[in-house]
This record gives sequence, structure tokens and C-alpha cells, in this order.
Amino acid sequence: MPSAPTLSLHQSRRLRPGCVLLFRLAHSFRAMPASLTVLILTIATVLTIPGATPARASGAAVPPADDARNGAFLMVNTAYPPYTVVLDGGSVGGTATALVDELFRRLSLPVRQRLLPWNRVLRMMEDGAADGVSMLAHSPEREAAMAFSVPVAEAHQSFYYAHPTHDGFAWQRYEDLRPYRIGLVQGYTYSQEFLAAVERLELAVEYAPSDESNFAKLRNGRVDLCLSNDLVAEAYLNGQPDLRSAVGKAKRPVRSYPLHMAFSRNSPLAGRLVEINAEIGRMRADGTLQRILASKTALPR
Repeated sequence: MPSAPTLSLHQSRRLRPGCVLLFRLAHSFRAMPASLTVLILTIATVLTIPGATPARASGAAVPPADDARNGAFLMVNTAYPPYTVVLDGGSVGGTATALVDELFRRLSLPVRQRLLPWNRVLRMMEDGAADGVSMLAHSPEREAAMAFSVPVAEAHQSFYYAHPTHDGFAWQRYEDLRPYRIGLVQGYTYSQEFLAAVERLELAVEYAPSDESNFAKLRNGRVDLCLSNDLVAEAYLNGQPDLRSAVGKAKRPVRSYPLHMAFSRNSPLAGRLVEINAEIGRMRADGTLQRILASKTALPR
């Protein structure tokens, strides 16, 4: 019987896990019946065919059924009122949600939207398990995994403080923040100027999983200041009357910044950014973008 084929190092690296072992078995047992050798080689060949297994090309796990696209593009975010909110019955609402629905309708693209924990959103964007985030601040670190649309909204970040402990709080320079413990949210973006001041001045900062956690720490005296998106802070505080009366806002904002839609670089939508940006431009020109962002029907009731 002819000897079984041998594999070069280059060839073996291109095979799926387990294939090299099968070829080596066929090479080692030259005395085995020809029919068995053929069977082993046939199995190895099938395993090397692209798409023969359900594993994702990126190596990421197949998403759970809840995150499956089901023939639609999957846009994700976390609960972040007023941009994204969970409505009665578990459906998704908010201004960013309405903006995505309108954009994809105009582009004749099917879309599904889900709200998930923020760290999970970021992981899904990195490995391509989701197609995009409905509204997001840009940062250089996010560029590697995401392609950003033109701006769709403007946001502002400010310090919030507790009454009566810090009544009259005001700041002009970052040096003014030295006496305070500042609450931040893990995974959120902050201005490079502020982060540089934190390091340079050794400001006391503590990270929490959410804005809600930060405001709870503010009320309990575990932090002195919270740095938050103004619309998000006001939406949360307005839903908590007792907390609303116990929290004040600094007059000087920390920064103003644009918000974008962002698309995973592993998604086909990243390759359609010119088309998406053009449609966003038309939505701005005809007033649709402004109406959605100002709409009370998109906000939590």
C-alpha cells in the first residue's frame, strides 16, 4: 500500500484542530486496511472545509438565542434614559431607539434592538456578536473595534453633588477638585483633559457599574461628586423625587461632546458607513433627527 501523505509545517497550520492528528494516524499505521485509511483521510478532508463547523470566524462563541440576529441587524445598548429605556412589556424605547428605527426603515434594513449590561455590549461589539450601538461617545480606544457615524446628538457632562453637605459647590480648575471623592462609571468615556488631571493631581476617583450606583453612593456619603451625562442624570433624578431634592448640579460643565451611532468592524454595516451617514444627513436636513431627539413620546413615562 502506498504510504499515507505527509504534511508540511505550513500545511498543518492551516488545518482545523484535530485534522493533523488524523493525518498522522494515517501515516503511522501504514499496515492498516486501505478502506480504514480512506475513511480517516475523508474525515480529515471534511474537517478542513470552510464552514464545516458552526464556529464563528472570529473565534467568538455563538451568541445565545436572545442575541441571535434572526435575519435582522442587531443593535445593542444599555438602559440609559432618555436615550434607551425599557418600556412596559419589556420592549425598548427612548430617543436613540427611535432614531435607529427610523434610520433603518429609510435604508430598508431589518433591525432588532436589545438592552444589555454595558460591559456585555462592549464585548459583543468587539467580537462581532452585535452589529452596532444605537448611540455612543467616540474615544480613540473604541476605534479599533468600532466605526462611528457622523454625530447625531450633542451631550454635556457635569458634576453633581449632595445637599446639604456640599451646598455651594463650584469649580473653575481641576485643582479645585482635590478635596473631593469623585464617582465615575466603569466603561464610560471621559475627557482626556479630565483623566490627565486625575493622574497629575492624584484626584480621588471611584468606579461604579452604573449612574444609579453612583447616585446611591452620593446620597450615602460614599462619594462627594458624581460625573454624569446631564440628560441621563436629570432623567434618573426626576424619577426619584426624594433623591432629586437631595442632589445639586454644578453650573460649569466638564465637557460637551458629540454622540454617534457606532458599528462593529466585524459587521457589514461598517462597510455601509457612507450610505448611513448620507441618510443621517437627510434626516437632519428635513428635521426628522431634531424631532426624534426632542420627542416626549420616545421618553420614559
